[in-house]
Amino acid sequence: MKKIQNNLHYFEISKNNQEKLLDDFYVFDEKHPNLNKYIKNTKEIKDILITIRILQSKKEKSEVIDKYFLELSKIIGKYSNCSEFACFVNACDNIIDDVKNEIKLLKKITERYFVKRMLNEMVPEEWVQVILDTNSSRKKGKCGENKLIYILKKQEFKEVFDWDDFLKTDYCVVKFSKKFSLKNVRENLDVKIKTKKQNKMLDLIIKAKDKILLCEAKHLNTSGGGQDKQISELIEILNLSEKNVVSYISFLDGKYSNILLSSNVHGDKITTQRKEIKKFLNNNPDNYWVNTAGFENLISDLK
Repeated sequence: MKKIQNNLHYFEISKNNQEKLLDDFYVFDEKHPNLNKYIKNTKEIKDILITIRILQSKKEKSEVIDKYFLELSKIIGKYSNCSEFACFVNACDNIIDDVKNEIKLLKKITERYFVKRMLNEMVPEEWVQVILDTNSSRKKGKCGENKLIYILKKQEFKEVFDWDDFLKTDYCVVKFSKKFSLKNVRENLDVKIKTKKQNKMLDLIIKAKDKILLCEAKHLNTSGGGQDKQISELIEILNLSEKNVVSYISFLDGKYSNILLSSNVHGDKITTQRKEIKKFLNNNPDNYWVNTAGFENLISDLK
């Protein structure tokens, strides 16, 4: 194992090496593999809606029209959330799964749709993909963990999945999970992990021989209420301490990391966040605040 530097060393590396503006770990630029299924289902929904509207205009019996509403409820499913109708359901303060099972509600929303929106047969591939692209941010939940595991594997850390392998492997990483629950981690590693949220799990446990590092990873591109809460969680983790050889890592990447670490950006909120980070790094020399470059250097020094 190389000599581990003090935590301010890795903090300075992070400050001097900004995050990429495009990070492949968070980019989803390929067409959705199920695009054709979304297109097909959207077309089916449109066809039934057009049929219902035509039947209504011809004053067809309600029992005949009801059959098509029943058919509409049946085809609404897994691949429906990219249709204009499903988006309109959201605009009506509902979700498509609930509307699917409530025929009366389905009828009411359909009548509103006929009045408020245009209805045509076209289903352009590009706008279905656009809706899927808009939802791509939901895929990013585990990307930070996967990125850090990739970096660790490059340094020959092994990803393990049970306690036996974790305890007998000198250099390894594991994700918090059912097997590695807070309760089990606290008991097996003799740690408290005293966050304000008592049942909050972190992301990774990194083992380098007798050294344990508990890591929380976040990816932020903008500031705001939700993002400020996540920064506060990272800062809180930086101020945790344990009686044994356990360190905490607060990892932040994305554009907001560049803003937070840049000395050229000012403002009361960012200035306060920086001061807290520096204060807790000084108070807790075994803990680390890092971006990608800082994490890579820290892991390299652990080998």
